[in-house]
Amino acid sequence: AGIALLAMSSFASADGHSEISYSANLGFMSDYIYRGIHQSSSSAMGGFDIEYGSFYLGTWFADLQEGGWGSGGSHRGFEYDVYAGFGFDITDSVSGYVGYTIYRYTDKGAAAFDDDYDEVNVGVSLALTDDISLSLDYSNGENTATDQSETDYDILTTTIEYMGAYFTYGDWGVSEDDAGETDAEYVEIGYSRTVGDFDLGGAFVLSEKELAQASDEDEDGDFSRFVMTISTGF
Repeated sequence: AGIALLAMSSFASADGHSEISYSANLGFMSDYIYRGIHQSSSSAMGGFDIEYGSFYLGTWFADLQEGGWGSGGSHRGFEYDVYAGFGFDITDSVSGYVGYTIYRYTDKGAAAFDDDYDEVNVGVSLALTDDISLSLDYSNGENTATDQSETDYDILTTTIEYMGAYFTYGDWGVSEDDAGETDAEYVEIGYSRTVGDFDLGGAFVLSEKELAQASDEDEDGDFSRFVMTISTGF
């Protein structure tokens, strides 16, 4: 979602030429869940972004906790992501972007939380009305596991947003061109609003069994969780 927002923004100086824009953010989430998969218990997060015209470059960090589903675990290193891309307007109400994202983790070795992810991202957003928008985002990538085995994956997410409230449907395994590729679905329903200098959000996530087992192999059923977030930008 952050990449899509960046891609839809452009900045120009008074003489009409593009200029470089910088922004940063810090926040906290009660649970770290990404694309329907639980990554960690409560987590601090932050990022830094640069934009030049329609081009964007950014990075994002989050701390990880041992035993992703539970609380009270020990620290398990950090995740750091780097993304870049180009956003463009198709019509007055339709915009799109093309980008590339890498996901990395500081802990290495056999007991590491995870290893490398590299993916191509494309998306399109449609303003249905002044208050309602629809967006489609597709990512296709490769995961290099801690044992250095490689697995392809892809995911398509569809999000409809209305004045801070949103509904997201995610479908893992659209192409299913790899025997080990994740094939599962999740939904997320949430709401966010700005209060003073802070962005507050809450979401309910429901994931199928396979996505639950991706974080904890002892999970034997669908997973649901309510997540709270708070962040600020500067």
